Amino acid sequence: MSPKQQERRFDPSYAKTLLEIAYGDFRTAVFAAQGVENQNVRIENVFFMHQQAIEKALKAVLCHLEIPVPLVHDLGALLAKLPEGSQPDAGYELTTFNDFAGVRRYEEGTMIYELEDVDDARILTENLLAWASGIVGKS
Repeated sequence: MSPKQQERRFDPSYAKTLLEIAYGDFRTAVFAAQGVENQNVRIENVFFMHQQAIEKALKAVLCHLEIPVPLVHDLGALLAKLPEGSQPDAGYELTTFNDFAGVRRYEEGTMIYELEDVDDARILTENLLAWASGIVGKS
């Protein structure tokens, strides 16, 4: 894929749709997290849904700001496109979710996660969504 094909401009009105999808992914993560304690749900899947919510929220902000959106799952690449002074509080801490969009989706049990990690992910994603909503607005 050429560099020009790796980014795409979207109509700014699409930002609200992307943000709604991000909230849907967040709700899926929260729901799935209920199954982690009794081991009916892979914890990696919960983190993957948080990554997806964060990714779409960042893309919604880029779209709203009329910045070409990188067609990647790398949260660092998305953060790097935001104008200076427009970064979310969590900043590059969000990139810790990158592996869940790739390799961690295909691994299980190689890294130990605690229920506290799930709660931390929920709080981080919730804060990121609030930040994005403050920029894009939420219908």
